Amino acid sequence: MGIDKDGRLRSPVAHDQDTVPIADAMEAYLAQDRVAFSIPAHSGGRTVRPEFARWTGPDTARYDLPLGHGVDTRNRAWHVQSTAQELFAEAVGARQTLFSTNGSSMSARVAIMTVAGPGETIVMARNGHKSAIAGLVLSGARPAWVDPVYDDDLEVALGPTAEDVAATLDANPDARAAMIFTPSYYGTAADVAAIADACHDRGVPLVTDDAWGLDYALSGHPDLPEGALRQGADLVIGSVHKSLTGLQQTSVLSVGSDRIDAERLQLCFELEESTSVSTLLLSSIDGARRQFVREGKALLEGAVRSAHALRRRLAAEVPELPVVPVERFGRLPGVAGVDPTHVLIETEGIGLTGYAADDWLRDERQIDLELADHRRIMALVTFAHGEEEVDRLVRALRDLVDTQGRGRSGTGVGPWPSRAALRTAQATTPRDAFFGRAELVDADAAIGRISAELVTPYPPGIPVLAPGERVSAEIVRYLREFVAVGGFVEGTTDQGLRRLRVLRDG
Repeated sequence: MGIDKDGRLRSPVAHDQDTVPIADAMEAYLAQDRVAFSIPAHSGGRTVRPEFARWTGPDTARYDLPLGHGVDTRNRAWHVQSTAQELFAEAVGARQTLFSTNGSSMSARVAIMTVAGPGETIVMARNGHKSAIAGLVLSGARPAWVDPVYDDDLEVALGPTAEDVAATLDANPDARAAMIFTPSYYGTAADVAAIADACHDRGVPLVTDDAWGLDYALSGHPDLPEGALRQGADLVIGSVHKSLTGLQQTSVLSVGSDRIDAERLQLCFELEESTSVSTLLLSSIDGARRQFVREGKALLEGAVRSAHALRRRLAAEVPELPVVPVERFGRLPGVAGVDPTHVLIETEGIGLTGYAADDWLRDERQIDLELADHRRIMALVTFAHGEEEVDRLVRALRDLVDTQGRGRSGTGVGPWPSRAALRTAQATTPRDAFFGRAELVDADAAIGRISAELVTPYPPGIPVLAPGERVSAEIVRYLREFVAVGGFVEGTTDQGLRRLRVLRDG
């Protein structure tokens, strides 16, 4: 490390895309064989091996270091984390990037609190993850919902059109910002450039939750959609673990323009950030950036190639399980690009729900999938999947058809109500409903009442009821059937949905 002119240890980090500042600082710390009388209590497993080291290995404990008085100085004089964040911002073309070790859920909450406060309006697509609804609860903002395109044939919600975002902004001239969620869980990307233009023409910033598309910003691959930052988004969320090589629970929040108040962003981020942030998680964000700057094009080429191979082989060898074509999604309104690595496979043609297919693949062939619902499964193909993995999945799906297929089309489940049928009135703000005086009542008795919880079917994690929305009979019927056929619900007090939490009358 060396000594600086003041006789202190010199910073071990360098501002260079070929470095990993956080890991470099960790290595420098360990090379000094220091004894720490500070957190974490296990002190790197020096004398007592932590139990977790039995399954993660001793290096996990050694590298679980504190950021201050450890990886960096007490007053962060070495700029370890800030240098890593600056390098990430450079790599994706952002003005500023912040690292989250509490996932994109934290990034979404911070983003919303940055652009809209109590009583202020934010135009928001109604296919947002539950973390965005949580952001409304914490910020106190009032949502002006814009409905996404819904495909009745496929029964999936995609993204909103620029025209619909513009119309909602015009109907809410006091809106402070707009927020959309792109790409969707199904790999469809909205026309961010057109939506950004609509927002900027009206003087408001655009926030995009790109949780599934951070790799777009680093790839430039012709078969992948363009990143939101390059299309004019002002504040962009990306999950490092969903498409790069970071550990789970890692995310970044990147600023694209001066329409975002950088000081308020930093203050909101500090409200949500742990004061004992994990350097292990931070270093995995830093490492993912360097790896993708070096190898990203090749890694993503491998992912796209494997996805196309899976699609071709399923068409040829397992025709009973149709794969939704990229072109099918690409023809839908508002879809500007489609990520082919989200491989959506229909199972209802052999009489199986996606839940049944998913359970069989997990139990009998030890294969786990990203998504299952009442009529399909989805394989998420990444750079980690090559010919061997593709072959294993194809053979397993052939076995699924041969051993479990019922020789008929249809499952007896659904079709689900359309998004329009499930839409309901926003009677009060999510914050007022969530913190209001509430009670648990029988689901039927909740009809017409105001929800005080986030009733969130998984997948895809989009609340069917947000706090402040009125419970409808159609929603209650849908939720009952969803749970009965194997769906899972989060955000509710009673996960069996026999009762719902609603505001007290009066």
